[in-house]
Amino acid sequence: MNSAFRAPDQHELFTKIDSLDMDAIEKHQLEIILGKTSIFYVPDSRYRRKKFMNSIMAQVIAVKPGTSLDSQDTEVLFLQLNYIRLKMSRLHRKLLKAKPWTLKDVRSLLQWDNRQRDIRDKIVTGNLGLVLAMAKKVDYCYADFCDLISEGSMALLRATEKFDCSRDFEFSTYACRAILRSFFRISKQGSRYRNLFPVQFDTGLEKDDYRDRIQADIHQDQLEELTSIMRCNAACLSGVEQSIVQMRFRLQDDSARPLTLKQVGEQLGISKERVRQIQVRALAKIRDIAQERMDIQVLAMAR
Repeated sequence: MNSAFRAPDQHELFTKIDSLDMDAIEKHQLEIILGKTSIFYVPDSRYRRKKFMNSIMAQVIAVKPGTSLDSQDTEVLFLQLNYIRLKMSRLHRKLLKAKPWTLKDVRSLLQWDNRQRDIRDKIVTGNLGLVLAMAKKVDYCYADFCDLISEGSMALLRATEKFDCSRDFEFSTYACRAILRSFFRISKQGSRYRNLFPVQFDTGLEKDDYRDRIQADIHQDQLEELTSIMRCNAACLSGVEQSIVQMRFRLQDDSARPLTLKQVGEQLGISKERVRQIQVRALAKIRDIAQERMDIQVLAMAR
């Protein structure tokens, strides 16, 4: 079991850093690193294979703005990034436990930090195209394009910090989901602000039906997607599930009036609650298929 240690307080820490024979920039960098309680890294069993990691760390991957990374280069960069952070974590703990610091350990920590920052920048640079491509395609009526780019870039940074390359999926898929969530979040925030400060009181702005048209287009796209999934039964719905969705939403017949849960139950000879349960299950299947289709479209746009 690891022995417990007392991390130095801020005053003690800054005093020790200030006494080092280093320039002001290096001291500030050291304050940021050692001011953290720990250094986060994503664990991987491959770190214990010394020869393998030596070959990984020896690779130099160049990334130019506007170009994308392939899956192999991405995996190498993430292995390098988190292996370096593992080294930093050990040095970080060692320095916090040690009374006298050696300049060699301090310099080594700064060098590792500079290297991990460089690798992180390469990953972000190689995937910035995802943010731009997705911001151009999504249509949130409460979000400004510049705000989408800003929030999407921050989401990409957060995804870079947490991604585990040992799992069986691409970083682009992981990052796309994080970016889409950030877009939805800023759109929801914009909607909240608009409700607090509505523009409907301005008679000049009341004439603009842009928001209504955008919402109508989104609703129509969702309806067409649902109809497409139902037509070919892409969600693998059972006969009862298909019947309930058709009667509840009248996808094939716009003129027919949708039935209530009670009316559908009477036609099928089951209870109203049972109809609701089957409907929830069917819509969950449809939602999963729609999400998969959207992910495929987003990845195709980004490549």
